[in-house]
Amino acid sequence: MNAKNTAYLFGRYPVLYQGRKFPITQSLIPFGIETGDGWFKIIDQLSADITLLDEKNGTTTIAVQVKEKYGGLRFYVQAGSDAIFDLIDKAEDESSRTCEMCGEPGELRGVGWVSTMCDKCWAEKEQT
Repeated sequence: MNAKNTAYLFGRYPVLYQGRKFPITQSLIPFGIETGDGWFKIIDQLSADITLLDEKNGTTTIAVQVKEKYGGLRFYVQAGSDAIFDLIDKAEDESSRTCEMCGEPGELRGVGWVSTMCDKCWAEKEQT
């Protein structure tokens, strides 16, 4: 994810992303959000939902890694309630239908290293 979107998420949700200040032996968030910008809205909404649930329940969820794996979003936290993991599952499911590059509807593509992309982004990738 680009630096502007990453800075926005870290600034808007400082408690959730407090691991950005931890050593990499405790959290991989210091490496940033390791996805394409097409999933920014999904990650932003998930971050807002987790923050709201934490505020409601008096809990603290800390993200330790956010990345793409096997063509889908992976959002790892130190610990969380069933409700937190339900939110994460929903966002990860949504990513499997959303182009990681542009945010338009997409599908899983490729062999070996797979990505979720729309027709346009996939065609551009295939030309390189």
